[in-house]
Amino acid sequence: MTYRITLHSTITLLGLGLLAACPPAGGDTDSATDTEVDTSTTGDPTTTAPGPTTDPPTTTTVDPPTSTTVDPPTSTTVEPTTDPTTDPTVGPTTDDPSSTTDEPPPPLTLCDKLGGEAGINDLVGAAIGVILADDKVNGYFLNSDLDAGNLVTCLNKQLGELATCPGVVYDCADMKTAHAGLGIGADDFMDFAVDFSTALDAHQQAHPELTNDDKTAIMGALAGMAPDIVEDPNNDLTVYQRVGRKPAIKALVGKPGEATSFVDNVANNAAINGFFGASDFDRLNTCLTRQVAGIDGPIKYGLEVDAPQGVDPGAGAANPCLDMVTSHAGLVDANDMIGIDINDFGALVGDLVTAMNTFGVAQSDQDAILGVLGPLCGDILAPEFKNQCPGSSKLETVEVPMINQSPPDNGYNGMPASMLCVDVNVPADEIDFVQSVELTVAVNHVRASDLTIKVINPAGDTVLTVLSRPGLAEPADNGLGNGGTQADLQAAFPLTFKDGAANDAEQMGAGLGNTQVICKDDNIAPCEWAPSPGAGPGASFADFLGSTASGAWKVCFGDSVPVAIGVVGNVKLVIERVKYDPTP
Repeated sequence: MTYRITLHSTITLLGLGLLAACPPAGGDTDSATDTEVDTSTTGDPTTTAPGPTTDPPTTTTVDPPTSTTVDPPTSTTVEPTTDPTTDPTVGPTTDDPSSTTDEPPPPLTLCDKLGGEAGINDLVGAAIGVILADDKVNGYFLNSDLDAGNLVTCLNKQLGELATCPGVVYDCADMKTAHAGLGIGADDFMDFAVDFSTALDAHQQAHPELTNDDKTAIMGALAGMAPDIVEDPNNDLTVYQRVGRKPAIKALVGKPGEATSFVDNVANNAAINGFFGASDFDRLNTCLTRQVAGIDGPIKYGLEVDAPQGVDPGAGAANPCLDMVTSHAGLVDANDMIGIDINDFGALVGDLVTAMNTFGVAQSDQDAILGVLGPLCGDILAPEFKNQCPGSSKLETVEVPMINQSPPDNGYNGMPASMLCVDVNVPADEIDFVQSVELTVAVNHVRASDLTIKVINPAGDTVLTVLSRPGLAEPADNGLGNGGTQADLQAAFPLTFKDGAANDAEQMGAGLGNTQVICKDDNIAPCEWAPSPGAGPGASFADFLGSTASGAWKVCFGDSVPVAIGVVGNVKLVIERVKYDPTP
């Protein structure tokens, strides 16, 4: 935050004040009208003629006018007297009658009173020191992206121009431009001014020629900048301002033993305090304070600098606050030696809500704070639990209806090229890891044991055989051989394949005769089957775990026996997609 300590209007005021304090050099306190002889009387003007010609023209022996209405002159505007006793403003007689020895020195400029450019630099440095120690305003400055050198340079130029230091010109950004978007509140501005005034008072001790009027003029110039600097006059446009700025946030976060604070609540919560036994609580307070204050305030988390002693302890340029993934990596609860899961995260949030309620944080501001904390769930939880976070998973259902195509009759040889393959296009999404897959097919076929069904992922690197000629123990996945169930399939009784289903797909149609329909005549409901690859590739839908969900999946149908021809009606994939790789 760069502060320009001058306004043209206040420079004029300051100049007038200096002139009033110091009279012009070499001047006489009598006015010009006091030095003139009154000639408007009835007296004879010839009575003012000079005396004998042997006297110098500067003599004061002229007889006064005879008229009683003429005031006696107190001085002359024509020539000075040679008698120093007659005019107290005239010094000893010299060859140069205009010379003087008691002329007052030139008045000190404000630059002189401040100690010149060196003194101004000292004042700026001292003011910055006071400001950096003040939690109410230092959040604007304790960020590594601040150009501290430029700040000092511009403040020196500002104050130097105001103080009329020779050759000093302020050529940095104007106040509105320099502070645009910072959200500076009226309270921020006032606290900055108080801090600067404190430094100015201390500077006066070393420079006693600096008057109170001078200080008032400088502070008045600062006050005049408020309209260009303050963007939040009511201190209520941001969560940061409404909550109470950095001091209030720091108290809200707190430490163990600071009753009702967030960290104290955590320290007393047996469900999660095992994660914090070895914590540096000074650093924890600093980093959590900066994190909350950075929601919409001036503080920038992770851009810490070396602050004055006692300010933002535990963090600095060499040990900045860490990102959430790094800071929580490997953390385990000392009570159960398990990493952070969704229940732990929920307990943490609960402790924060309790603290915010105690501190009187408005519900809308609580929602804003929690709205920032919520998305951090995935960064905080242990890898195996990350997908427990809200918004980290979704079900994607993609159906291809009314296919009405037949697999090549007796064409299956174990390869997908010998099968009818239906493309099931799963749309792109940022949540794109496969957690689970289910397949539902509607098929008409008079002999289920003719069929082989396979699922292939978009990458083409994983193939799962969900049905391999049920009832036939084929020695190889090549379509050869005959046998198996004689039961039929009807599209009105679709088959669902999923891991963990109660029924084994290899047993499909067991006990049913020719013309009987699977899941109709055997009363199996729901009509769900666990994959049974037989001699084919794959084991279960878990084979797809962690693969990419988006893209063209293939569901392929093979027919191994002539004459009986089936027709594929509908195909549907239900994919649980997750945000984080479930196989870290």
